[in-house]
Amino acid sequence: MAKKVTISEMPETEFIENANVLGQLIKAKRTAMNMKLVDCAALCNVGVNTLSRIENGNDNCTLAAVFAVLHGLGIKLTSPSLSPLSTAQDDSHPVGNDEWI
Repeated sequence: MAKKVTISEMPETEFIENANVLGQLIKAKRTAMNMKLVDCAALCNVGVNTLSRIENGNDNCTLAAVFAVLHGLGIKLTSPSLSPLSTAQDDSHPVGNDEWI
């Protein structure tokens, strides 16, 4: 019988502050898609060990590998300050306060 994928929880923080939170997000998305580690690694064109290290918050993984996984799972990192509707004069997002969605 095939091994069942156990759904992981989404991170409890609203910001991606470090590799651990990003790894939790990636693992939660992968498991919500009922995808095994080996299948996700193949989809994202990264090694199984690399994907495992990313999911476990290892901060020594390359950005290329991290973005390959994000792209493969359909996860986009955005910031209101990158939006064409956003301006530096907007009081709701003071300059110097980074916000990630």
